[in-house]
Amino acid sequence: MTNDWDTLARYIAGESSAQETQEIEARLSATPADRELLDALVSLTGQMASDVPSDIDVEAALKSVKGRWNEPIVHSIEAARNRTRRARWLALPTAIAAAAMLAVGVAGYLALRGPDKTSVQRAAVAPSAQMVATGVGAVDSLRLPDGTLAVIGPMSSIKLASGFGSGRRNVQVHGDVYLEVVHDSSKPFTANADGVEIQDIGTRFAIHSDSVRGVVVSVAEGSVSLQGVNAGRSDGIILKQGERGVVMPGRRPTVERANPDDMAWMKRQLVFRETPLTDVAVTLRRWYGIELSVRDPSLASRHLTATFSGESPERVLDVMRLVLGADIERHGDTAIVRAKR
Repeated sequence: MTNDWDTLARYIAGESSAQETQEIEARLSATPADRELLDALVSLTGQMASDVPSDIDVEAALKSVKGRWNEPIVHSIEAARNRTRRARWLALPTAIAAAAMLAVGVAGYLALRGPDKTSVQRAAVAPSAQMVATGVGAVDSLRLPDGTLAVIGPMSSIKLASGFGSGRRNVQVHGDVYLEVVHDSSKPFTANADGVEIQDIGTRFAIHSDSVRGVVVSVAEGSVSLQGVNAGRSDGIILKQGERGVVMPGRRPTVERANPDDMAWMKRQLVFRETPLTDVAVTLRRWYGIELSVRDPSLASRHLTATFSGESPERVLDVMRLVLGADIERHGDTAIVRAKR
């Protein structure tokens, strides 16, 4: 992503230059896995920024971080994501891991900007920092400066573009984000999800994006303009209430009938209806921090039909065993799926 943590810290805080922002976002669009890792880091630094003691020597902490900076940033963020899979953030041990040191550095950077800019709500970077990201299993909500309501699903994020509201209202989203947009024809509202532009035409809609399903936009009210990019050519469609648009990389946008289950996550419900295990894996990772590993090729094409509402990860895996007729062994954060013996 980048080897300069200062650049990354500025990006998280919404203070990076136009060139820095363009370079980082180009990388994130090209590698969705890096975007998920960055979202995890933002969630982690949000928690840590809220816990920075008033008497901490921030300058010394930053120097310490720079002195230990000797491994690629993506490895540190991966370690940070592994930490966010735990149910609660634990106090840092004496021997701080590289990911934690990076988080301290970013949190320290935020602290140096002043107490008015380090306010953290529900373990997410405050709107003043222009980016909010959630951790595993967390659902958050906030009002944007224009009054628009945003509800953010687990391991998801929303980032306001620089100068939001001055002429245009642009945001970047990843994961599951629901928006109730306050319509203003003089200041168009546009959401970008992995290179796909969704422009409000007076509406309520949900966006889902990941490396498996692509970008899915479901319209609950009003309509939106959906603009995808296919081999360098823009392809646009208009989605109306009750419709869903799907954009896969390199393909034209398609229109389907919206499924009410698309927004079930807002009620903390997980609804699978003949869902491929690849899609199930994405959901389990975000809601429970579990990596689903299908080791038997004969099971790769299986589909899951089940509904969960607040069940424990153990209960979810038990139901999957019964429905799939398979053995599932859990080892820490990994659940291995094999054919029944």
